[in-house]
Amino acid sequence: MQHDRMTGKTLSRRRFTQGVAASPLALGALGGLKLGHVGAQDQTTVKYWTHTHPPMVEQNEAMIAEFEAANPDIAIEYEVIPNMEFGTKMLTSMGTGTGPDIINMDDNAMRSIYIPRGLVQEVDPVAMGFESLEDLQAKYLPGALEGASLDGKVYGVPSEFNVTAFIINTAAFEEAGLDPAAPPTTWEEVGEMAQQLVVMDGDTMTRRGFDLLYLHQGWYHNLLGTLLLQTGGRVVADDGVTVTVAEPEAVAALQIWYDMIYQYEVADPNIASREATVPYQDFLDGKVAMTMFNPWGMGFLTEETAVGDNWAIVPMPQVNPDAPVNPLYAYYWSINSLTTDEAVKNSAGTFVSHLSSAPGQWLQNVDFIQPVVGWASMPEAENFKFGEVWESEMAKGQFLPLTPQAEEVDNIMMQAIELSLLTGVEPQEALDGAKAQIEAALAS
Repeated sequence: MQHDRMTGKTLSRRRFTQGVAASPLALGALGGLKLGHVGAQDQTTVKYWTHTHPPMVEQNEAMIAEFEAANPDIAIEYEVIPNMEFGTKMLTSMGTGTGPDIINMDDNAMRSIYIPRGLVQEVDPVAMGFESLEDLQAKYLPGALEGASLDGKVYGVPSEFNVTAFIINTAAFEEAGLDPAAPPTTWEEVGEMAQQLVVMDGDTMTRRGFDLLYLHQGWYHNLLGTLLLQTGGRVVADDGVTVTVAEPEAVAALQIWYDMIYQYEVADPNIASREATVPYQDFLDGKVAMTMFNPWGMGFLTEETAVGDNWAIVPMPQVNPDAPVNPLYAYYWSINSLTTDEAVKNSAGTFVSHLSSAPGQWLQNVDFIQPVVGWASMPEAENFKFGEVWESEMAKGQFLPLTPQAEEVDNIMMQAIELSLLTGVEPQEALDGAKAQIEAALAS
């Protein structure tokens, strides 16, 4: 997802990252420090993999160092995987038995692939320091564990809980004579305002008024999924068999994106960054004036970027402002179903407990919302930028519906979306083609 400065590097036994102190909550979860030397041959090694996001990596490093100091009999072998390789490498490794003991995976993959295929195991509340599953569930907001649950069973705890909102370049608004305090509320207003925000140098669009991202299939799934929630469209109906991606409600979602390029002429996928490790770079560089945005991206909005501090998080524009809806997506820590050695499994559970014990640190250092009860009242939340907007948008949130054979279907959808947006094929025609391919995939 983000800037990749530690591509493929294996990290173990690290020093505590400067500036990140251990919280009393984190130390309490560890039960105090365990002193004394333990030889490497006496250690239990736990493998832990994540995608690349520098603030997250640094927080993981800090918490690993803290955990290992308190638990010298446990070593955490941490690997950071480049984002463009993450999904494929993780799934392949899990299928071949070479994967990590602890994964950090998004809710769509968890619900559609990892849990149904039995690749991850149920959460052990006792190993995480709780007396029961009910006690663990009580720690989190209602619905927070749905992204890693099936049939009443819970398979992970959230490392980050995201809602999608809108970000605007306030300086660009003022320059164009627009009021940043009155951002667009509908997609028609997005297109109209974006036309005033476009900057041209001859035939070259040097600033797009609005644009989305043209990256890998996970991004397309979430971005088009945002619009599908608002139009009422679905790729596949609730029965898991009927393909509805070419129905008017679904076509309307892709049409919104298409119109920004070909009707309003405020977006251009041909000049957009296609680097998934720096997804919001075009906004940071002042090349896009409005886009969808997630809370974890705020850490990149420093004074050193071209946009500086001239930005604001505002509510997501809606198809129907009277019935607003935003997508939720989350990442969860979960334990590999092939991790059956009791020492490793228990150590993995204890480490996950440690990782999830410091929501204030994750919010302050990484801009990750961990949906524990009372998160918005934590001291660290006082400095969380636009916290009220994020909290309000989260209240409108829904997880995206599941699609059967998600990996193959998402790939088909990515091809259809790019066929339409990159080459100008009308959304109906592109999605008619996707419908036929998805029907064939589901029938196979």
